[in-house]
Amino acid sequence: MFNHPLFGVRLAFIVSLATFVLWCVAPTEALIHVMEEGQLVETLTLYLYAVTLLYFIFRPNLPIALLTRCSIILALFAMLAREADLHKVIDNMSLLKLRFWTGDLPLSDKLLALMIMLPIVAACLYLLKKHAKNVWVQAKRRKAYAVTTMTFIILIPLTNIADRSLGLLKESFGWHAPLWLVALQTSQEELLEMSLPVLALVAAWQFRRDRNAKGVEQTHN
Repeated sequence: MFNHPLFGVRLAFIVSLATFVLWCVAPTEALIHVMEEGQLVETLTLYLYAVTLLYFIFRPNLPIALLTRCSIILALFAMLAREADLHKVIDNMSLLKLRFWTGDLPLSDKLLALMIMLPIVAACLYLLKKHAKNVWVQAKRRKAYAVTTMTFIILIPLTNIADRSLGLLKESFGWHAPLWLVALQTSQEELLEMSLPVLALVAAWQFRRDRNAKGVEQTHN
């Protein structure tokens, strides 16, 4: 089941569908509370990232090149740090916002932020340059690990768009979304975000299975 080519896609769809059902039946204010920062869902997400990171760090014989493995670990750690709001540790402002870099913050703070961001950006660019084309090709060939990886990558911007959507409407047009819409948006964004470390873990497991299967096949030949 876990090695089915569409397992990652189905997992994301099931999470989204289950979230919609939860939104239909749960009290709006209670649902919003559970999805808030520091509450149950965010805490579970942090634990899942920790488990995934431990797997990539300590799993012996994981058939991934050392530099690729280190880059994945750094990227996942950055995602965990963002989920824990550590990207706002400098001047209580997100390092990911343009006004952090263009505003009047001290130069020393911007240099510190640059030192934090550069290794993360370098790791992501390395993964993109080294593996993006091959993952895309393997996904078209319906390799399970590649399809799951693509699902993981696509969900990152989708959850970020969902996270910012109502806030941008409020900032741009002064429109305050009704609570039922806030509950729908927040629950979808938070629970799909919680599935990201699970998808990373599944992709690693599928990749290991794929490489083991190839090794057995070559041995028999």
